[in-house]
This record gives sequence, C-alpha cells and structure tokens, in this order.
Amino acid sequence: MAFVFPTRNGIFQQDIAPCHKARIVLEWFEEHTDEFHLMSWPPNSPDLNPMERIWDVMELQLRAQTPPCPNISTLRFHCLDIWYNLSPVMYQKENC
Repeated sequence: MAFVFPTRNGIFQQDIAPCHKARIVLEWFEEHTDEFHLMSWPPNSPDLNPMERIWDVMELQLRAQTPPCPNISTLRFHCLDIWYNLSPVMYQKENC
C-alpha cells in the first residue's frame, strides 16, 4: 500500500468479491488503517462499481467468440483487444 499510496492519503474502494470480506483480509485492513481510507461499501452494489459492468461487457464479447479461444495466448489477445476497444456506449446503463 505504501507504493500505491506513498503520501498515505489514498482511498481504497473494494469491489463486491466475497474474498475481500474474509476475516484475514478485514484484519489486514484493520492493521493498516493509518495508510489509507477504506471506502464504505454497501453490500451487493455492483451498480456503484463501473468495473463490474466492464467485466460483464468483456465476458459477453468473449463468450461470443466463435470458435472459443483454444489457448491462453488467444484468450489474452482477445481480452486485450476488447479492453483497448471499449467504448463508453457499450457499458452505459441503457445497454444493461
């Protein structure tokens, strides 16, 4: 965290992943409270995290690949291609 927030004034926003609520993770956050601010996060609120919608868009496009990616290199290539060509129009709420 010192690398990410060298001035100790950062804000960390968790996503909704269940692993982030594990006891060991919560204890780690508790031990490092002086290094950054942990943003309060309502449970089950993917609408507050735009990254969740971007992952949805990427997953839809990957699943539409025909044929499916045969190996990790091809999967990586397609993921990067989708990522670099994302358009704000693709993940606006109207398109959900």
